[in-house]
Amino acid sequence: MRPLLHRKPTLVGLLIVGTLTGEAQWLSPQPGDTVLMGRPLFLHWQGGQFSSASVWYSTDTGKTWQPLFLDNPTDRFLWNVPAVDTVQLLLRLRLEYGATPVPIRERKKAHQAPIRCARFSPDGTYIVTTGEDGVVKLWNTATLEAADVLILGTRTTSLNSAAFVRDSSRLLITVDSLLLLYDRISGQRTIFGFGIHRSFIRDLAIHPSGRYAATAADDSLICLWDLESRQPLVCWGEPGVSSWYSVAFSPDGALIAYGGNDGIVYLRQWQQPGQPMHRLGQHGDSTGNRVIWSLSFGTEEQLLASGGVDRVVRLWDSRTGRERSQAIGHRFHVRSVRALPWGRRIVSGSLDSTVRQWTPSGTPLNPILWHGGQVLSVDYSLDGKLIVSVGRDSAIRLWASGIEQSREDTLAVVLKYPIRLRLPSLAGVAGKRDFLPVLHEDYDWIPLLQTDSFACRITLRIPAWLLEREGESVPRTWDTVHYETRLRATDTLFRLALRYLEGIPPGAPMEILSVDWHGTEAFRAELTPGFVSVQSHCPGTFSPITTGHPLRLQLRRDSPNQLTITLLADEDGGYQLRLYDSMGREVWHSTMHLQQGEHVFSPRLDIAPGVYWFSVHSPSRRFVQPFWHSP
Repeated sequence: MRPLLHRKPTLVGLLIVGTLTGEAQWLSPQPGDTVLMGRPLFLHWQGGQFSSASVWYSTDTGKTWQPLFLDNPTDRFLWNVPAVDTVQLLLRLRLEYGATPVPIRERKKAHQAPIRCARFSPDGTYIVTTGEDGVVKLWNTATLEAADVLILGTRTTSLNSAAFVRDSSRLLITVDSLLLLYDRISGQRTIFGFGIHRSFIRDLAIHPSGRYAATAADDSLICLWDLESRQPLVCWGEPGVSSWYSVAFSPDGALIAYGGNDGIVYLRQWQQPGQPMHRLGQHGDSTGNRVIWSLSFGTEEQLLASGGVDRVVRLWDSRTGRERSQAIGHRFHVRSVRALPWGRRIVSGSLDSTVRQWTPSGTPLNPILWHGGQVLSVDYSLDGKLIVSVGRDSAIRLWASGIEQSREDTLAVVLKYPIRLRLPSLAGVAGKRDFLPVLHEDYDWIPLLQTDSFACRITLRIPAWLLEREGESVPRTWDTVHYETRLRATDTLFRLALRYLEGIPPGAPMEILSVDWHGTEAFRAELTPGFVSVQSHCPGTFSPITTGHPLRLQLRRDSPNQLTITLLADEDGGYQLRLYDSMGREVWHSTMHLQQGEHVFSPRLDIAPGVYWFSVHSPSRRFVQPFWHSP
């Protein structure tokens, strides 16, 4: 793609999208409208309150998309359309809306102690929570009624995490340093992992296949487990890390990310031990605390989100290991982050008692959700419509995420290079021959014109009596001329021969009516007219100028206000007689049909003394003769 060009701003298009209650729609430009390459395009939308917009563009019919405007609460953008070798452009708008700030369901005393973890089942029917009271509960999402209760210990038992295994029938729960696999259908409970971890497990993650699990423990170990054999596959640690707090699998299961108390996000392909490992950035606050509390992969653009003690949600590109953006707004530790299972959204919960949603570029999606106590865990439902939050206040709350109110639309417009064609304004003396150039600008920056030229047909409208044409009469006052030429990298397309005659009104317009390009659709012409004016000769120095053979014309003053005109017509047809003053203003005219022969007219004229020009248009020619009027 060629670099964008900076030119004088021109308002080319207006893009408006429907409000929250309506479907996204492009009111202007319409599909198929022309957008000029290398010129600013003004985009405007109306998304309503608590919305964030993003715009992409594609110049290869949607095969690849480039971000144009990402995730910002503003509602307008001025874009320099790129100069590219194409005539098609796709624009895609995405509007994201925040959630309502009131919980749609809540249970204030869901446990008798703080709740450590909350996770939706894959089908969204249930929510599992683990509490510091040693109890695991399964909640019906529709009613927030407890559907199952597991009493696994007392307040001294660490139930830090739980997750569903592929469906809603099996749960994997951390119990101190062990794992508990619970089958809800049969009621069977299986504990395993004896002697592997030497301290309690802080987090676990389930592989998308449901066959493997990963655990992050306080003993400096990350372990991978085979859930069929309930045996560890491999365990490892990293130098300088004494405790791991979070672990996550990528949506395709190929990558595993984990973070601990050194503030670094570790990323590796767990099935290929020889592959290099990424170390992503570093969390940390001014006191030297570097804990990463939570990690989550997203399906959109290989997103990886991390939340830590520095109050920041950091967003990473898992392909390159580079930090893409930061979501800043929490006032205390970010204890939990979850990416939307599909789409472009992240939710975070903090010890500042708030739940916030973000776009992948770190833009907040307002409003803030106030949980009412320090938040320890948040999660999205699989369809993204619900958010669950739990924390130190022992309450469980369900929120509407607002994802069902998102809007997306795609619009196809035509890209064309602007060719500014113009006719210059001319001024001359009657009787003088000259050339009228047809000029075009912007040719120096258009890539196509640097290597090729294109045939075109230009239609002009100019005063007919200006044209210098051999062996051809001029039958009309105005003439339309079609000229075949080639568009190339030069400022002048062609020159028309002309001559200036008396009687032309001052400022008579000359204009380009249309341009037809042959063999390309890459151009759009901006047409600028010109104007012509003629200075009159002084009496006695003027020689009559005719086209064709001179007509026989005699002018005689019979009285101060009486003019006798004797005209010998040599053909049948319509005749126009006009009288102009020295400034080119018409003071008298008459139109009639005459036959061959002599005709005499005696019009009464109330005119001031001075030089006048008498013009006769016959069916095939024009004749101009000066006339001196004195009292």
